[in-house]
Amino acid sequence: MSLWYQMDIPHWIGLFLLINTAILPFIFAIKNKTSFALATTISLLVTFLLQRFFSLIYSITGIHVDPHNLLVTIPDIAWSPIELHRMITATWLHADYFHILSNVIVIALVGIPLELRLGNRRFMILYFIGGLGGSISWVIFNAGSTVPALGASGAAFGLLGTYLACWPKDEIEFPFILIRKWPISMIALIYFGLDVARAFSVYGMGEWSNVGHIAHLGAFLVCYLVSRPIAKTGPTPLDIVDSGPSQGGINSALQSQKRSLMKSLESDPWSENNTDVKVYNVLEKLRTAGDEIETREAWMEKLVSIVKCPDCEGQLEVVNLSEGPRVQCSSKTCNFGWP
Repeated sequence: MSLWYQMDIPHWIGLFLLINTAILPFIFAIKNKTSFALATTISLLVTFLLQRFFSLIYSITGIHVDPHNLLVTIPDIAWSPIELHRMITATWLHADYFHILSNVIVIALVGIPLELRLGNRRFMILYFIGGLGGSISWVIFNAGSTVPALGASGAAFGLLGTYLACWPKDEIEFPFILIRKWPISMIALIYFGLDVARAFSVYGMGEWSNVGHIAHLGAFLVCYLVSRPIAKTGPTPLDIVDSGPSQGGINSALQSQKRSLMKSLESDPWSENNTDVKVYNVLEKLRTAGDEIETREAWMEKLVSIVKCPDCEGQLEVVNLSEGPRVQCSSKTCNFGWP
């Protein structure tokens, strides 16, 4: 019988608190347009602290609050439809302080510059792919085992695999001996190489370990293989060599991407039957100086102040879309848009 049917009120309270604690940093990040990598780091830390608080409650009162056993990955039941959530929820739980700190160091120091390359949506997609890749690798390699697995290590290794695949020449701040800039290729390959050696010592030489090396390697390889197709549609060109990831860099890349999507202004619906010199001059300015987003937007604002919608004679407005500024009718019943 599933453990879900054995839940009592304290466990439901604990589950509610854990879910809300994990989600709140992302709500804040969306509302304030801040880093998702930073939100992930905070989410993991506060969730772990809540777990410690649950342990304190148990030690004082004897009441079980932590729904830990409902959320960790257990290979023996992992493919049961009612237990599939464990593949993700396990990546938000950690066993001890060393476990959580070793993971959030990688997620913060590697994840934040990687997010500046990818954009926040693609960053989160690859973060979850890494987490899932690690969990699935562990389940497949330990089929039938009842030993639980937990932690964000798979997601962290997935970020390393993504960075190595997409921007291997970047340098980021990382605490190897000294906290200084190191090539991401060196950081990723050292982590990967050490885990290969540790996995061999465990599975090839019979040593014991409570670390999921197979989950780490699986997540790294999955993200390494799938990340380029996902990242190539992002704001930063793959394999670019520049001064390094920055918010200014991603803004510049987004602007460049937007410029490349802007449509031609060669034809318009006003020139043919309009003899107004002012309209003619504005349209000419648009065509000759409208290659830059801001300039195009400014002349479009001038245009909508002197012309009407050619379809319904209504008021026009300028809207900013992913393919650049566009003139459209203000009326909800009219579908006019240019270009």
